[in-house]
Parts: sequence; C-alpha cells; structure tokens
Amino acid sequence: MKTIKFLSLFLVMATLSFTACDDDNDTTTEPDVASIVNATDLYVTDDVDEATDETTDGRSSEDITSRCFSIEVIPNDDGSIWPRNWVIDFGEGCESALGITRSGKIYVSLTDYWKNEGSLRTVTFEDFFVDGNQIEGVKTIENVGLNEEEQLTWEHKITDGKVSFTDGTSISLECNRTSVMTAGADTFIFADDEFDVTGTSSGVDRNGVGFSTEITVPLHYINGCRFPVSGELTITSDGSDTPIVIDYGDGTCDNIATQTIGDEVTEIELGNCNFTNN
Repeated sequence: MKTIKFLSLFLVMATLSFTACDDDNDTTTEPDVASIVNATDLYVTDDVDEATDETTDGRSSEDITSRCFSIEVIPNDDGSIWPRNWVIDFGEGCESALGITRSGKIYVSLTDYWKNEGSLRTVTFEDFFVDGNQIEGVKTIENVGLNEEEQLTWEHKITDGKVSFTDGTSISLECNRTSVMTAGADTFIFADDEFDVTGTSSGVDRNGVGFSTEITVPLHYINGCRFPVSGELTITSDGSDTPIVIDYGDGTCDNIATQTIGDEVTEIELGNCNFTNN
C-alpha cells in the first residue's frame, strides 16, 4: 500500500536526560524527553506497509528481493481474499535502507483494500526489536473515509505500547493520531505521497514520569524522508508547568529540529534510538 506515515510522530532524539535538585538537596525527576519523542518512531514500519500492498501480493514499486526481511502470506481456509494476513520475518537482524536494524516478527492483518472506508490494518509484534529496543503492543490504522476537503483520512492507534530500551529502562505509550493524505492520492506511486498528522499521546517515560503530548502544528511528512519536515509537538509532564516544544523545521528533509523549554532553545538531532542514563 502507499506509505501511511504513523506516526512517526515523536522522532526527535534529545541529547539530555533531565534531573534537577533544589536547595535542600531533594531530587525532582523531570521528564526524559529522549524516550518520549523517540518512542513512536520505533513503531514506524512504512517499508512493511508498502511490501504488504494487497494489490501486488507483497510487491510494491520496489523489487521485493531488495528487502532484507521475508514475507509470508497466510491464506484463508475458505479461500476468500479478505482479510489478508502476512508474517514479516526480520530474522536475527535486518538493516533497512535507512540504517535501522530490526529483528523478530511482525504480524499484519488487513480487512479490506486500504483506500476503502472502514478498512483496518492491525500490526502485532513477536520478539520484535529495533536497534536493540524491544517493541510491544498493538498498532492499528483505520480508514475513516474522506474529510471535509475530500482527502483520504486514517486513524492510527498504539494500545498497550511498551518500549524496553537497551539500558534496561522502558516507556509505556498510548497513542491516538489522525493522518490526512495531502498529495499523491490520485497516483499509484509512493514518491509523491504527503501526509499531515495530528493527535495526542500519553504514558510514563523511562524516569517514571507521566507525560502527555499534543501535535499543536500538524506534522508534515513527505515520502522518502524519515522525519517530519515541519510542524510542532508539545510535551507536558506531571509536576511541571513548563511545556517542551519540538519544532521540526521549515520543510527541509533533514534530521534536525529545535527544542524549546521556557526561554531556552536548543538544536537537536533526530533519530538516535539508543539511550544511556546520565
């Protein structure tokens, strides 16, 4: 199917894990921005979505032999076409074109042609790791029809999400997003696809701090770029009155964003999936 960006919606890697102390030497744990903004990125499997294009039996515009994972189509006992079910096997380690190493298996089920209203794609994980970080939970993508501007629209969810990082810490995640195809709906190629993503999420980060996020300016994705090229994400956390704003830029496809906390603005690099507590 055409790439439906999920959300990769918190794709920033901040360089700090924040801890602050008061004059009495009591310690107040601050939110770990790195784990919050990077968690959903680890659930992004656009190449798998394209490879399980139900109109081509797992072959998209890219030759399937160029992919490092294997695809098994599970036939229905009654011979019916729908639902379509696949097992994606990354083996003991499979490096994508973007340099991301994944292992384990993903199970994909699609109830109907992805452009039909009501079609539901469900993704589950078995011993699945991204760059050594274990991914758990259920990801769904549902076609909810056309919006007021006659644009194709999907609802994305992560339920019971958990990312266990390589340093032994973990983050829990519940995510609700909406993506709108703003370009490319009238063609069968992936290169011209563009999406705007909005929505919220919540969870507990690896420091044990509860958090919530909101996309306050729609995140804009273009095909072939791993990270949003523009838009803003606002993070709030338990016990803090100061929001953290991540700005993804002016439309340039790169791995740079800015982080604003109060009056402090910092340029940050996106996409590092490995964490070490300070």
